[in-house]
Amino acid sequence: MERVLRYLADGMIVLVGVVVLVVIGIRYTSFFSVTGRVFQPSVEQAVGEQLDPATVGIDFEAGARTLIMVLHSDCQFCQQSMPFYRRVLEFDTADTQVVVATSHDDNGIDDYLASERVEPDALVFVEPRKLPVAGTPTLLLVDGQGLITHAWIGLLNGDREAEVISALFG
Repeated sequence: MERVLRYLADGMIVLVGVVVLVVIGIRYTSFFSVTGRVFQPSVEQAVGEQLDPATVGIDFEAGARTLIMVLHSDCQFCQQSMPFYRRVLEFDTADTQVVVATSHDDNGIDDYLASERVEPDALVFVEPRKLPVAGTPTLLLVDGQGLITHAWIGLLNGDREAEVISALFG
């Protein structure tokens, strides 16, 4: 009986350790991750935020608005979203610049975008937490002064894709 109790106690210690590690791992990860880990509760909170062009490396005055695609070459949802992103780029984006933002550690982004036939107007490498996003992929629509007017996160369904198209071209 004593052996069984000791076995159960050891099991509980291991279980508590695993839970602690999972909580710490979720709490302290950046937004540039394959799983889209969260450090901000909701991307919708980004709407209304003012981005500093120098901090994020984007000239917002280059177009009437800027669509920022926050991607990572290892993100499965980014890969699944590529057909939609290609469709967006097929529209007349003369007054909208499209910028892909990724982390400094994403060494494969150039090859990834080329293989997916996605040609943004610019590619910027941004330090984590410099953009108010919760995960990848994220789309931010920004006006010419750097104000975020719309935000979407994750793999979008048909209704959310239509919402993006409407915000961009409607």
